[in-house]
Amino acid sequence: MTERRVQLYEAAAELFTRHGFRKTSIEDITRSAGVSKGAFYLEFRDKKELFEALVRREIRRYLAQAAEQIIADPEGGRLSRIYHHCIEVFLRCEFLCALYTQQERVLAGLLSEHGPQRYRPRVLLGAEFVGRLQRAGLIRHDTAPETLSHTLSLLMVGPLLAEPVLHTDDSPTLAETFAVLSSIITTAFEVPGSDTAEGKRAFATLAREMTALLDEDDH
Repeated sequence: MTERRVQLYEAAAELFTRHGFRKTSIEDITRSAGVSKGAFYLEFRDKKELFEALVRREIRRYLAQAAEQIIADPEGGRLSRIYHHCIEVFLRCEFLCALYTQQERVLAGLLSEHGPQRYRPRVLLGAEFVGRLQRAGLIRHDTAPETLSHTLSLLMVGPLLAEPVLHTDDSPTLAETFAVLSSIITTAFEVPGSDTAEGKRAFATLAREMTALLDEDDH
């Protein structure tokens, strides 16, 4: 990746988060990045291509950072800890969070062409991943992997989507809300005393597979 492309990504992430897609111009991005408009067109066809490439780049970074934290955590292979680290890293990714909590502003100008699912990444702990944890004895077997995967998606994405609607001055932070949900996952689904190494391997595999799919979209 060229230094010029990195500069454009960094500038675009900040400006799209602050002003949204529609109100951010290519001139705004190149000025902030310190590159010429001609240099922009050597990297991207237009602003939309930059936006979509930026989404893929930020998801790759998110997956790598989450996997790193999960591996470093002695209990990182447990479902509740995987959930905790996925959320903790996600909340630090301002651009990705803005795709959910500030959808109308950030995605304005894109939603008429595509639904938000094209640009809002799913934090995906899929059925195959859940099944691996069940086979490793890390979580209970009395819930179908597809059902549990869907539930986890709701527990991840739901608070982000609800935040703009439900937030008041007295509301807890998103981090506090997700901490409560993590404790619920521990009580409801985990098997105490199980070996967590397989859970770490399962998430590392998931991160590699998702990254490979993102890489394919870059070509």
